[in-house]
Amino acid sequence: MACLNKLAIRGIRSFDDKQISVIEFFSPVTVIVGHNGSGKTTIIECLKYATTGDQPPNTRGGAFVHDPKMANEKEVKAQVKLRFHAANGTRMLAVRNLSVTVTKSSGLTMKTLESILALADGKTEKGGKRGVISTKCAEMDAEIPQLLGVSKAVLENVIFCHQEDSYWPLAEPSALKKKFDDIFEATKYTKALVSIKNLRKDRLAELKAEKERLLSLSREKAHSDKLRDRINDLKSTIASKEVECEESKHQYDAAVESNRKFYELYNKFREMYVTVEKLEENKSATKAYLAEVKSKYQELTGSLEELESRSDQFEERINLQKENKRQEERKMEDLDDEQNSQIADQRALITQKGRLVAEAEEQHRRIQQREQVIHEIGDVYGIKGFNYSPLERDKVLEFLSRLGDVQRRQQAEYEKLQSDLKAKNDDYHAKLRALDSELESRQSQKQRLRDQIVERQDKINKTERTLEDMQTIPSSLRSLQADIEDKKDRLQKLKSAISSAKYDTRLADIANKGRMLEEERDQLNVELQALTLQAESRARLELKRGEVKSKVLSINYF
Repeated sequence: MACLNKLAIRGIRSFDDKQISVIEFFSPVTVIVGHNGSGKTTIIECLKYATTGDQPPNTRGGAFVHDPKMANEKEVKAQVKLRFHAANGTRMLAVRNLSVTVTKSSGLTMKTLESILALADGKTEKGGKRGVISTKCAEMDAEIPQLLGVSKAVLENVIFCHQEDSYWPLAEPSALKKKFDDIFEATKYTKALVSIKNLRKDRLAELKAEKERLLSLSREKAHSDKLRDRINDLKSTIASKEVECEESKHQYDAAVESNRKFYELYNKFREMYVTVEKLEENKSATKAYLAEVKSKYQELTGSLEELESRSDQFEERINLQKENKRQEERKMEDLDDEQNSQIADQRALITQKGRLVAEAEEQHRRIQQREQVIHEIGDVYGIKGFNYSPLERDKVLEFLSRLGDVQRRQQAEYEKLQSDLKAKNDDYHAKLRALDSELESRQSQKQRLRDQIVERQDKINKTERTLEDMQTIPSSLRSLQADIEDKKDRLQKLKSAISSAKYDTRLADIANKGRMLEEERDQLNVELQALTLQAESRARLELKRGEVKSKVLSINYF
């Protein structure tokens, strides 16, 4: 409970400014008795001024302070000290200072100096610590009534009411109502009700906005769930497409391997065919040579010296033929080198073809390369019924089985050609043996010539055979040139096929689709992050709901 302890007055009205007058208040009642003008009302005014900071009515211009003319001073300083116990039992000290100065026009100027509100412990008088605040950092007029536990209106109008203001209960109804409202703090409750109404209105508006926000968040959450489901579906679709792409790649690799084996078999068959053609040419050349020998050579006549001279000349001719043979051999080596370079170029072209095929497979593996390969193989081998996209798995298996049938038919044709070639070789060897036997019979007839002539003739035959073998070189060269032209035509066809397939355009389309998918994925990630960040907003919404619910309960209570 709050109570007053002591009041010290100096320089207020009739109290001298040279000394301090101390008044101690006793419990439960303190009676102040004195003559008129002795300062009884001044004590009440000092209590009111110390607690509320309001001076008595009609005291403007320094009338509340001791008159400087009576003190023969130009300036008079006044002080009011009040020691009291606050409502919580804390011992407090309030100090208020005033000063009045005489002006040149014989007027008075009053100033309110710095005031102090001190918090003192029980040992203050013995040098204990005291916490002090001044009017520079606190509003004492509001602090002291709070410490006393009563309102300022009660202090002014009831406890420390001035005698000139003591007739307020007889005032007009409006003024009386205002006084009672101030005393009972009715305006505080009225303002509280207005504040509650305004707060309720604001909370309802905020609740409506939060509901709309919650609705939009729920829609966004549903949209995010749909997007998440769509992302999962796209991921599963991509995984299935990758599996199908791997299967198509394996099937394509198997088809490429089978084509490579078929191409190797084709090269072997072509080599055999060329060999057969060469043998046929050798056979015809041998027949022509035999006919030419029969028509060209006859039994020589003459003496031994003539034959020896002819033999010497024949040696020179043989040496000349050997020199020509060596030149032709060098030319043949050059042709072999050129042939090797052509073969190397052919291998390089085959390697380039493989690389281009691999690049084509890499570029088109995302756009159903399996169907494209099936279409191309179907067109090449005449397999119809698979020229549409997309192809089902059963159709692919059916195509593979039909392709296997085609391969088996080609293998059977190859084996048939090989058997035919073997039969032709046997026939050729039989004819060759017959020709050899005939040649031996012819040669036995020539044994009637002298041994030297026979030996020379054998050398001539060997040289002519060598020359005939050299005559087959142009035909081999022509066959190689034909093969080169064939390879160039096939390379040109492959280049035209690659250019017509528009791999660059398809690759650009695939890259654009990939960028679009990546942008869509980034947008979905941003939306997902935004939804994650909105969790804090949801938590705040829940807090606002709790606050709104408590405010609604308090409003209903009032």
